Amino acid sequence: MSQCCSGKVIGLVAVAALCMIKPARAIDNVVQRLSNPEIHCGHQPTLDLFNGVVNALSESQSTAAALTLRREDRRLELLIHFMPGQREIPDNCLPKLRALNEATKTGRSGPILIRSSTQTGGSAELDLAMASQRLDSVQNYFRENRLARRAFVLELHPDTSNPLFGDAVSLPNMVEIYSSPAN
Repeated sequence: MSQCCSGKVIGLVAVAALCMIKPARAIDNVVQRLSNPEIHCGHQPTLDLFNGVVNALSESQSTAAALTLRREDRRLELLIHFMPGQREIPDNCLPKLRALNEATKTGRSGPILIRSSTQTGGSAELDLAMASQRLDSVQNYFRENRLARRAFVLELHPDTSNPLFGDAVSLPNMVEIYSSPAN
């Protein structure tokens, strides 16, 4: 009887250890991905990834799963950082947008998700208006470069989609672009 109970305790300890490792890997993957300069373009933000991760995990009902830098089956590909008040796509983002456009047109990527959010320090209406103008700029870029409207999905939100961004990026004036798996 005692061997049975000790076996169950050892099993529970093993499961708990695995549960602790998986979030640590998820956090490590997020920090590694956000540290990669290839994912960023535009005005360079000040990243404080440690505080971003700690603050994101300290939010009520937050888990490491929320830090995957994914939206459903879509993977984060690009963060376009805008200067406050800027609506035009920064020049250093154009090569990365061109690559995403080509990947989508040639079928190496499924439809892309373009998500815009802004926090200006003003009203929610002002934030949404600025985010909408930035979303329009990115949409117009893809349309002008002959990407079919059905090849991208647009989302306008008052907040960034990942709890990490609000605390890890000091200037949350960005457009997030996610790619889908190729069909």
